[in-house]
Amino acid sequence: MDNFKKVILHLGIRIGILLSLFGLLVLYWSFIYDPHSLCDQDQHRHTDAGLGMFVLALFITVFFYFGLLIEMIYLFVKKKRILAFTNLGFLVISLCILSICMFLIN
Repeated sequence: MDNFKKVILHLGIRIGILLSLFGLLVLYWSFIYDPHSLCDQDQHRHTDAGLGMFVLALFITVFFYFGLLIEMIYLFVKKKRILAFTNLGFLVISLCILSICMFLIN
């Protein structure tokens, strides 16, 4: 039962970190982004907000998964295999969900 609590806490912290990073991105985009910053009187020249947000979300996701992979290797070396397999399971399941969503969008 003690291992189960460690796994749930470990997984909850990792999910919380990922959600807080995406939350900070949304807050940043909500308060800082101005689509009319390049407008010149009546000529509207909007910047592409969707592409920028996608690129930043992609960077957050890639660096988070890379850090998760490094932590998984570190946990295997430290003989904490249950937590390492928790990271591996989270990585595999989240990438499967992401692949399914991408397939359904296209």
